[in-house]
Amino acid sequence: MTTLSVANVFGLGELAAEKRRALAIVYASSMALMMGVNFIQPALPALTAPFGVSDSELALIMTVYTGPAIFLSPIFGVVADLYGRRLLLAWGLVLFGLSGAAIAFAPTFTWLLILRGIQGIGFSAVIPLTIVLIGDLLDGDKEIGGQGLKVFLDRVGYFVLPPLGGALAAIAWFWPFLVYLIVVPVGLAALFWMPETKGTDHDDSWKYLKDIARLTRHPRLMVAFAAGFLRFFLDYGFLTYFPLFLVRTHNISTATAGMLYVFFAVGAMVTSSQAGRLAAGRDKARLLFASFVVSGVALVAVPFLPGVWMVGGALFFYGIANGVISPMQKSLMTQNAPAELRGGIISFDRLIQQVSKTVSTTVVGLLLVATTLPTIFWMLGVTSLVSVLLMAVLLPKRSA
Repeated sequence: MTTLSVANVFGLGELAAEKRRALAIVYASSMALMMGVNFIQPALPALTAPFGVSDSELALIMTVYTGPAIFLSPIFGVVADLYGRRLLLAWGLVLFGLSGAAIAFAPTFTWLLILRGIQGIGFSAVIPLTIVLIGDLLDGDKEIGGQGLKVFLDRVGYFVLPPLGGALAAIAWFWPFLVYLIVVPVGLAALFWMPETKGTDHDDSWKYLKDIARLTRHPRLMVAFAAGFLRFFLDYGFLTYFPLFLVRTHNISTATAGMLYVFFAVGAMVTSSQAGRLAAGRDKARLLFASFVVSGVALVAVPFLPGVWMVGGALFFYGIANGVISPMQKSLMTQNAPAELRGGIISFDRLIQQVSKTVSTTVVGLLLVATTLPTIFWMLGVTSLVSVLLMAVLLPKRSA
């Protein structure tokens, strides 16, 4: 009854049993991949002493994780469209879980980075499929609701994952990495129970690649790509170093820093649960722009707020904006790309986003050598405001 009522909120109450099971695997995969970033972010300060690394070197843990997707996302997108989604999803999850757990036994920081890079390969294979498969399994308004439910469930993970990651790291640095083993059963479930949903067969690979190249120039897809880049540039620049900012400036533990992510989760859940209703009769691109303005204001405010709980309030509004940005950006892509090209388009978007993530953590790491985290946070806020103004000016008129 509870599951049905939650599904009804998102407009997904009437689905066949096979489709519900497939969506459950997709959502479980999405939440599992959250552990690659959000689960580890609060634990990063605990890694400096055991491995003898500086605060700025912590950025490498995120860089080597997101870096492989820059090169592999296009390849995996082609594989998903030409050869199928199921096996790629299953084995990507298994690789992600096993390599992540192996990090707990890394003898040096170099080995930690190597294993983290291998985990990034598994991440690269799976992350676009969590969006593609929702577009494959659902149509129209149900697809928007499905993307909203994905964001909602991901943000539910913020209630558990960051606080748990921070608490486990407070016991010992390696405990958060051992938890990655729970991802392996999700991969096995995909192997045995996930239906194959790829579009019609492509008998001409060259034509397929030309169709992808042509479609990437679609005006509204270009808006979606730009929004994806900006979203992850802000998220990784801000959320990766947010726990470190709290520990250094407010003198709190990693466990308490992880707890503050709950504010972000609640904000995102409020808006993502209403994604379908918010999109009804409105231009998704303009909803994106308004949300980025809210994100920018929240980021600018963080360094100037005196108390930890006031910072949590800013994080709540940052989540409010994120709960709109994420499903609208995903829906802009899936509803403007046919099923037979959807894997390639989503993977192209993932490539842009991985570039964004890698550039963001690298830039913030370099800036941290010359300036302070509060300065970096308000710079990110200003970047959001300026970028959204530029995108709004370039937005093409909505076509029929």
